[in-house]
Amino acid sequence: MKDTRENWGSRTGFILAAVGSAVGLGNVWRFPHECYSNGGSAFLIPYIIAMIVIGIPLLIMEFSLGHLTQQATPNAFGKISKKWEFVGWWPIILSFIIVCYYAAVLGWCLNYLIDSFQNPLPWTTTKPNDYFYDQYLQMTPGYALGGLRWPIVASMAAIWTLMYLCIFKGVKVVSKIVLWTVPIPWIMLIILMVRGLTLDGAVQGLEYFLEPNWEVLKGSKVWRAAFGQVFFSMTIAFGVMVTYASFLHRKSDLNNNALIIGLADLATSFVAGIAVFATMGALALKQNVPVDQLLEGSKSVGLAFVAFPEALAQLPYANVFSAIFFIALLLLGIDSGFSITEAALASLIDKTGWKRITVLTGLTLTGFTVGLLFATRAGLTWLDTIDSIVNEGTWGIMFVGLVECLVIGWCFNIGKLREHANKNSDWQLGPWWEWSIKIVTPVILLGLTAWSLYDDLNDEAGYLIDANGQLIGKTIFSLCATFIIFLFAVILSLWQTSKNKNIHEFDN
Repeated sequence: MKDTRENWGSRTGFILAAVGSAVGLGNVWRFPHECYSNGGSAFLIPYIIAMIVIGIPLLIMEFSLGHLTQQATPNAFGKISKKWEFVGWWPIILSFIIVCYYAAVLGWCLNYLIDSFQNPLPWTTTKPNDYFYDQYLQMTPGYALGGLRWPIVASMAAIWTLMYLCIFKGVKVVSKIVLWTVPIPWIMLIILMVRGLTLDGAVQGLEYFLEPNWEVLKGSKVWRAAFGQVFFSMTIAFGVMVTYASFLHRKSDLNNNALIIGLADLATSFVAGIAVFATMGALALKQNVPVDQLLEGSKSVGLAFVAFPEALAQLPYANVFSAIFFIALLLLGIDSGFSITEAALASLIDKTGWKRITVLTGLTLTGFTVGLLFATRAGLTWLDTIDSIVNEGTWGIMFVGLVECLVIGWCFNIGKLREHANKNSDWQLGPWWEWSIKIVTPVILLGLTAWSLYDDLNDEAGYLIDANGQLIGKTIFSLCATFIIFLFAVILSLWQTSKNKNIHEFDN
């Protein structure tokens, strides 16, 4: 390991930076929307299971790999074997795509924050749904770009500038910035939660959030959404956590750090859920509609930019609470945004040796230029499509997590990684952790993929249907089983041929 590598100024700085990366828009925008779309707290059950079974074990795995190699993600996997370096570049590319549209969403937050100081609030002069989609985004049908929305372009430029300023001097400066950008939005979320709980109708919203619809647990959608949310929210398989851990001091408690970050992420999602659903319950009461009909026909961002602003507009001091909400979103999101950029930045620097400022400038300009797609009048349509591919698609983030587990579990001396994680940690990982990485996580992720494939094929638009319109279940089962067996056979074969020659570097 390199003695000259920059490291975090303190353990607190690292934990807050990692929490800032994990806790972001995914907790306040995506998590409540996934709950809303998947049976309320029925979504919480697989989400908590996913956090325990996959979230924290994989976070420890990524921390340990980054800390052991003292390299960003591509070089860290390259240390296992050069042929696995692409596994490290895969999440870097996917996460950089994410930050391109993430910056656009943060730009919307910035525009809405500025609008929060207008009286009356602009989304109260017309229907909030019409204001967001028709006046602000000026959406065009389909994928026709329809020209740029210059307010969004300007706000995106401001967001990329802020992210640049946060990280251009390195992680020691980041550790100072997060001392403010992580606690402040938490305080604001608590304010919004307390205010929401005092509103008439809050109970109606909380009932929807906390009373599970058990029927949805029978389908694959809620399980896949829950596991996908853990990957998105914790920034697992994004390349971020491996990179952040590579800057840690050698005597660092990896296991406790991972547990703290996982619990902080879970707590933030729960607090945000209470704040959002309590406020939405008040809005549902005012409109005299059930909570589950508030967002009918809205896209994924409808909760954060339509329903919740509308609910806040009904409160006394509406401008104040609207400003609090969008400041919280901005601060939560900016940490996640610059953490993803830092992962790409460190990966390129470790690989090329180029100067930090040069690489960061190039990444910033590239990200802003690509992000212009999401500043067009079809930006939201493109955002939803690309997000579904990157986060839930076959070759998206969850699949990257699966490949990471297979490579580290079967092509590397994972016992050495467990030993390294336990070296300075207050609580110790047992052999169960190794089997979790090698067997449990791959089986779960493969099972979810096969289950989702089965549901897709069973859909009216699917295929492999017999003459009576019935799904040929045996054929699908055979195909899925064959795929799983073939994949494991390939991995086992690679493990047998590479184990002895690839682990010697870490045994010295």
